[in-house]
Amino acid sequence: MVSVVNQRFNKIFKQHFLITPAQLKVRRKLQDLGLNQLELNEVFFYLETEFKIDLTDNEVQSILTVGDALKAVKRHIGTVELH
Repeated sequence: MVSVVNQRFNKIFKQHFLITPAQLKVRRKLQDLGLNQLELNEVFFYLETEFKIDLTDNEVQSILTVGDALKAVKRHIGTVELH
């Protein structure tokens, strides 16, 4: 079962970038999703807006994969799922 956080995360990519949840593998690099630099910046903007969080510049620079982005969101909203 996909969590509500994951659903909202996936929705951002689908609505704004036409990237399906099947393409959002946790180890997949964001650059490999076919997004240009402006679109990558927009990803972070949409994440901050959707989840009402503020990602620091250092956090943004350290986010390389889909999984990194999802972990950053979960860390900010306090729902980190341990595996």
